[in-house]
Amino acid sequence: VIYFTYGYESPIEEKDFKKLLKQNKNVLVLCSPNDQSAKPILQVFKQVEPEIKGRGLLVHINCDKGKKLCKKFKFDTNTLELRHFQDGDFHKVYDRALTAKSMINFMLDPSGEMPWDEEELAQNVLHLNQAKDLEQALKKPLPLLVMFYAPWCGHCKRLKPIYAEAATDVRGKYILAGMNVDKVENYRIRRQFNITGFPTIIYFEKGEEKFHYSGGHTKDDIINWLKK
Repeated sequence: VIYFTYGYESPIEEKDFKKLLKQNKNVLVLCSPNDQSAKPILQVFKQVEPEIKGRGLLVHINCDKGKKLCKKFKFDTNTLELRHFQDGDFHKVYDRALTAKSMINFMLDPSGEMPWDEEELAQNVLHLNQAKDLEQALKKPLPLLVMFYAPWCGHCKRLKPIYAEAATDVRGKYILAGMNVDKVENYRIRRQFNITGFPTIIYFEKGEEKFHYSGGHTKDDIINWLKK
């Protein structure tokens, strides 16, 4: 993490900050009114930094000591701001959760879409990251519906919010889960369940595969299919 400390004797120049942005293609800048207000996010920065080393840079600017620079770059000097710069230019305001996991995901792919498990509307979907997560889910007493998907799949993207709504409505009666099987470490899951297209949705009971989903693509379609 780079900390810019400002003082009357050696204030950082605007050109130095611009140079830093040009030399580093992937920069997340925390701008804070003072050091105290920045502490919680700086703790997250410390967890993120080793995971993105060589692929991104984290910067903290204290606007209480660097008023000129903050004013020049139009940072709000009264609140915390996180801005991302890409290839020397402003890219976007950081809009993910203030957790190490979310920040790492963002910095490793700042132009990518928000992972499904970070979306607020998908909190009632059980997100399975790896094979052992699926094994644990299959041990649960409730019937389990798993959507095996790939992040790039257009049909999956359209179905995700509908699937998440259904997960909320049937919570406590069924478990609706999602698993990205486009990751190399999950290829064996694709082979195990003969997944050749996306999304593939499979219904399990008592740990055993029972049916492949054959219903429609609305929330009610999913719920009614489960009740049959």
